[in-house]
Amino acid sequence: MRKMLNKKGFSLVELMIVVVIMGILIAVAIPLYGTITTNAKNKTCASNIDAIQNSAVVYYTEHGAKADSIDDLTFEGGVPECPWGEEMDNYEGYQVSFAADGTATVICGAQSVDGSHGA
Repeated sequence: MRKMLNKKGFSLVELMIVVVIMGILIAVAIPLYGTITTNAKNKTCASNIDAIQNSAVVYYTEHGAKADSIDDLTFEGGVPECPWGEEMDNYEGYQVSFAADGTATVICGAQSVDGSHGA
């Protein structure tokens, strides 16, 4: 029999190095993914809050009175939904209170008016 002059394949050490490098990359990527999704949800919620507030002002301008509920307001694509949904404690969606001057204060569960998600 002939001996194999060219051994093909990887040694155990080479395979272990690859596994360690992959583990390091995964350990770095998972927390970054969580941060990115949290930031995206915060920005979406802040944008939705702005849309509701702007729509309340438009309603007041057109009708000369404050809106009675969020259902009176007009939105492209329907009433915005909070991206946090059921992830929040005591989730009730957007809570809107209308002032006599037509402005609206919007709170999304633990969401503050400025759009930063509370714990």
